[in-house]
Amino acid sequence: MTEVMDRPRSASRVRLLGGVAVVVLLVVEAVLVAPALDTAATSLANADTTWVALAVLAVAASMVMFALTRRRLLRAAGVHATVRDSVAAALVANSLHATLPGGPAFSTAYNYRWMRGRGAGGAVATWCLVAGGLVSTASLVIIGLSASLLVGGGAGWTQVALEVFGLLTAGLIARELVRHPQALVVAGRWAVRRVNRLRRRPADTGLTAWDDLVAQLGAVRPRGRDWSAATGLALLNWALDVACLAACATALGVHVTLPLLLVAYTAGMTTSGLSPLPGGIGVVDAALVLTFVAGGVPAAQALPVVVLYRLISLVGVVAAGWAVCAVQHGVRPALKVKTAVPVEASP
Repeated sequence: MTEVMDRPRSASRVRLLGGVAVVVLLVVEAVLVAPALDTAATSLANADTTWVALAVLAVAASMVMFALTRRRLLRAAGVHATVRDSVAAALVANSLHATLPGGPAFSTAYNYRWMRGRGAGGAVATWCLVAGGLVSTASLVIIGLSASLLVGGGAGWTQVALEVFGLLTAGLIARELVRHPQALVVAGRWAVRRVNRLRRRPADTGLTAWDDLVAQLGAVRPRGRDWSAATGLALLNWALDVACLAACATALGVHVTLPLLLVAYTAGMTTSGLSPLPGGIGVVDAALVLTFVAGGVPAAQALPVVVLYRLISLVGVVAAGWAVCAVQHGVRPALKVKTAVPVEASP
């Protein structure tokens, strides 16, 4: 009983320490960049509106590519969804992910329910979530590899070759598991039996459910062009987000080279999951600013670029997602009322 009571206390302590660490980080950031805050505010006020508009368009197109990536994976599994519906779901899920405590869990649950509502089975929805994560991560790795090539030159070829080899190996393993799921069945049944033994349950508990799940996954047969299309769309998602960051820098008259832009962006995105605060607040901003400064951009110029980028790519997209959510929940009840009135009035 004591151990059970201590677990929530330990979890609370971890969350408290994480929150304190982020607060300390934000305070340190504020102290370090305080001399540049006035200049940053002035720069934002004088931003080129044309380039700001282009940055907004770039991040909007990035979200569309993100939605189309998932739509393509669903289509490979035999599930069809409209572009409009897919984009709306992507915006709402992103808002849940970026604003709520425990946002990733809420976002995943929302995406799962949305796919089930479009006719996807439980196994297909799970497969799409996992495949989408793998494709997105692999695409970000490609962005990082491009940065390594541009920055490292010949010295970075060994690291790049190893990373490419790792990606190809993971892709081949995933393809073989999809084509020949028997190995997954055997491994899963062994793991289920081990868990049952630890929990002192009958050895065959859950084996039937596992076999059914693998059988459903085996029915998902994505072709090579499905993977290629999904990867291409995921790359466009990241590339357009990079374009948003570049447009923000141009809007403020800050010159950033392509290698530095890619390195800073990769650093920001890879550290986004380290912050216990929604949207990677504190960590992403620090990674972007510090990388720009390390690359030779003065802090007084790097700070407004990052602030403008985060206002558009985080605050703006989150606001759009909650607006879509409000419209969806406002329109559907109204439609139900309108369709109910003629039925009640008919003799």
